[in-house]
Amino acid sequence: MKNSLFTERTHIFSEVVSLAEKWKNAHDESGFQGGTMAAWREFQNTAAGKRLNEMENKLKDYLDTLNFDDIKVIKVVMYLGRDKDYDKSLSTEMIYNSYFDYFNNQGWASKEVEIHQLTGKYPLADYLKSGLNILEVYI
Repeated sequence: MKNSLFTERTHIFSEVVSLAEKWKNAHDESGFQGGTMAAWREFQNTAAGKRLNEMENKLKDYLDTLNFDDIKVIKVVMYLGRDKDYDKSLSTEMIYNSYFDYFNNQGWASKEVEIHQLTGKYPLADYLKSGLNILEVYI
């Protein structure tokens, strides 16, 4: 059974997952393992570094076109998928609402900061797919 909780956002999730997968693949293919800031700056001048930045910018640019409510929903689903800490006896709507309420009670930063939080995680696509699976949302 398909969860209708996010029917109007299915296309958004699909696009974000696709862009995040391309970004993560560019990172994985780059072979960059981290290091000093100097090593990062040097890496950014390579073809792999430029491709990684291009993929990250495409993801950020798309997220920037969304409204703040969409960003909040994406963040909630991403953390649900990352943490997988929820009451399995609850309905998917109640699971989502309990996570949303938690973040809502913590307070939201600006849209830009929330986007930065999302794009600070290379496994973003994996976390989103996991969260969507928990919520029985199929894209």
